[in-house]
Amino acid sequence: MFYKIQLIIITFICFLLLSSCQKTEFLDEVVFDNTLLNNISLNAEKKEINVSYETTFNESYIDHVLEISPTKRIISWLENNINNFGTLNKIVIDVQRASIIRKEIDSEIKVNIGGITKKQKEYLYELKFEVLFLLYNDSDQILSTTIVEIFRSTTSSQFISLNERNNILDNLILDSLTDLSNKSVELLKIHMKEYIL
Repeated sequence: MFYKIQLIIITFICFLLLSSCQKTEFLDEVVFDNTLLNNISLNAEKKEINVSYETTFNESYIDHVLEISPTKRIISWLENNINNFGTLNKIVIDVQRASIIRKEIDSEIKVNIGGITKKQKEYLYELKFEVLFLLYNDSDQILSTTIVEIFRSTTSSQFISLNERNNILDNLILDSLTDLSNKSVELLKIHMKEYIL
């Protein structure tokens, strides 16, 4: 009799332990492939890429915590997908901003039982890209210029792993880089239409 009670208690405890385990969610790694982004060909003999954006080590700026920063992602796209051809002119591309800011926000969660509203802390991630395109002639006079600005944001729970945070930020960067690529094509076709293929 005592053995049966002991067996029931152990079975009940094992059931509680197994049912309390949460499903582990594995996030797919974000793949940055510049071949999936737009290519731009400009009539210029030289291409120069500058970075005037300086990483801020302020608490709210978190672009420096990533293994590969947003600035490096933009530079990789500019080097691989902005092509120059011809024997005249110079295209200067300046990365003026590539920042990610994290803010703590309150979000309201409504629970159906009794209409209770709970406030929960979340993080809001805001990404801003700003890239300046300048086309010079051989006498260093500006022929054309345009600035491409991109803003995107996303939220996450406050209590997530570093791997989840990095995955969320990589997704945000990839989506923003796609926007930057599309917007660059659009604006360059307007402002540098004589010099673009």
